[in-house]
Amino acid sequence: MSYRFQPSYPPEQRQVTYQPARQGAPGVVQIMSGLLVAFLVVSLLVMLAGRVPFVPSVTPLDGPTYKDYVLPDRELLGSYGYTMEGKVHIPIDRAMDLIVERGLPTRSNPSPTP
Repeated sequence: MSYRFQPSYPPEQRQVTYQPARQGAPGVVQIMSGLLVAFLVVSLLVMLAGRVPFVPSVTPLDGPTYKDYVLPDRELLGSYGYTMEGKVHIPIDRAMDLIVERGLPTRSNPSPTP
């Protein structure tokens, strides 16, 4: 058994035949031109995106705002009342005036600083 190539027909009978391209498949030129056109369209859209006039519209959102969170705390800091634990609270302005009047509490035997 020989592993050499042996043509099935004699060399003098070789004929070159023309095979037309398949009708359904696009050629390389068609694919490249399609990609070029797509690139140009996308490039124009990107260039013109910043130049198109755009008017932003403000649409208010429904739901809680910062006032819903801040106002109850401000009312609590500016009023007299009792806490849930039964302690009394005073307005913060009055507390600052009392500290200025009386001063801060001090220890009679301060601890040494390390």
